[in-house]
Amino acid sequence: MIVDGITDINFGTTIDWSGICSDCLSEKGDKSYKDATPVSGNIRLDGFVAGEDFEITSSNFLSFKYNGPSHHVDNLIINNALYSNDDIWIDASDQMLSLPEENFFYAKFEGVKLPEGEHSVFAENLIASGFILGNLSEYSLKLSFDTYVPVDESGDYIKLSSLVNTGEVVNMQLVQFNINFDSTGEWTIQANGVPFDIGNSAKASIASVPAPASLAIFAFGLIGLVSFRKKA
Repeated sequence: MIVDGITDINFGTTIDWSGICSDCLSEKGDKSYKDATPVSGNIRLDGFVAGEDFEITSSNFLSFKYNGPSHHVDNLIINNALYSNDDIWIDASDQMLSLPEENFFYAKFEGVKLPEGEHSVFAENLIASGFILGNLSEYSLKLSFDTYVPVDESGDYIKLSSLVNTGEVVNMQLVQFNINFDSTGEWTIQANGVPFDIGNSAKASIASVPAPASLAIFAFGLIGLVSFRKKA
């Protein structure tokens, strides 16, 4: 696995990645690579120095970005909640779900606008581990975190972007995500143990990296535009 395109920003270092996805534009879980498509994203780390091997931990991992494309998962920006005070929406729903017998809440999607079409989420209870070689020739990354996502009646994950401006009321459920990149180049995104995007060959480089979307704009936008109701 090869990564390239390091960009220093105000806080942390951004490292581009890209790869091939087998099922992103086909049936979920398809490992045939018959309809494989290129995907891309980046990782932001605190303290990485080019030329020096680096151990990834929950303390120095800042964010993970997934650009897709995918029929199953929105473009994602996974922000380590330890580094932000802007996750008020998550904190409020945490408090709601701490009540007895509450394991989800309802959200009505009216006028919600996602920044750049992306679903930014704040990763609670995040565990990050892995490494990256100083010459960028190889890395591995394992992320595990909780966040709230829309689910259908069967509990299956729904793309948030598919609900924008629909006025639908859907269940928002606490889901554990796992994002794994192995040193072999294989990678997967899972929600509650179900693989949604599966790929390999994460080796192509990207020339430039845009600045991350504003966390505050997204967080306060949801507070103002998404209405919540507790389960009856």
